[in-house]
Amino acid sequence: MSEHLILSINTTMPFVILAMLGFFLKRRGLIGSNFITQGNKVIFYFAIPTTIFNHIHRADLSTVFDMRFLVFNSAWLVVFFLGTWLVAWKLMKDKDSVSSFTNSAYRSSLSVVAPPLLVLMFDPALHPGTDPNILAKGMLAVSVLLIFSYATASVLFAVHDPNARKKGVLGVLVAIAKNPVVIGVVAGLVFNALGLRLTTADGGATFASNSVTALANLVMPLAMICVGGNLVFHGFDTKFKYVIISVVVKLFLMPISAVLVAYLFGFRGSDLTIIMIVNALPMAVGAYVMQAELGGNTYIGASVLMLTMTLSALTLTLFIFIFRVMGFLY
Repeated sequence: MSEHLILSINTTMPFVILAMLGFFLKRRGLIGSNFITQGNKVIFYFAIPTTIFNHIHRADLSTVFDMRFLVFNSAWLVVFFLGTWLVAWKLMKDKDSVSSFTNSAYRSSLSVVAPPLLVLMFDPALHPGTDPNILAKGMLAVSVLLIFSYATASVLFAVHDPNARKKGVLGVLVAIAKNPVVIGVVAGLVFNALGLRLTTADGGATFASNSVTALANLVMPLAMICVGGNLVFHGFDTKFKYVIISVVVKLFLMPISAVLVAYLFGFRGSDLTIIMIVNALPMAVGAYVMQAELGGNTYIGASVLMLTMTLSALTLTLFIFIFRVMGFLY
């Protein structure tokens, strides 16, 4: 259990430390609101699409292609997203916060936190005798879920965009198509389908691959500094209540319900472990950036991101321990 706790802390604490740095810089006047606004734009329009493109265009989508497993994970993400969105719309009095609450409650850190956790659980180098296909299967699921995660979020914010709604269904579709994240997904799929690579034939780095990687690496540090700069405490008002509920949904309701439904559908062992991990992750950094850039509530996004990043080290470790004791895992 201790190794999982240490890995979770080592994976998530850099996010918290960088956010606290952003908080300190903003309070000392070393960065201002303009820096945060422009930083979010750089991340949203360039760094995040590049990160998504990098993940998708290099993924081996033919390796360990388990259609039933991929369909379940993708369908569950969409169903949970729609359910959270519907409940939030019905129950929340502040309709302007619905998109931010929903986005914070279901978006998982698939590209940053998931890979090292999957490696710890299933890497044959760490666990001799483990089937190497399990790790590949998990990574493929993460790549597919990344596409659905950004696609559903794009729909969410397009529907809640007043300017897009005024133009009807066509306006919403145009807003989705123009979303830089969607463009990154499509470009990655096109490169993957055509077998195009930015590296050399033997996988060596080129100026193109190095440039793309450098731009993609901006996401985590710059976004978390911007998150810290936006951190404020409103007191125990309505929006703080939304933050707490969103954290509970993200860290507890989403993984527990996913595992129970998956178990009923017959998933066991490593498949159930992967399903638990991808649903128990903290909120994605990219989810906050989308909120900030597409008119969402930055207080909700920044607060949920900070809390889930901080608490997930404990909740992930706890779930792994409980499911192992109950015999659900391996």
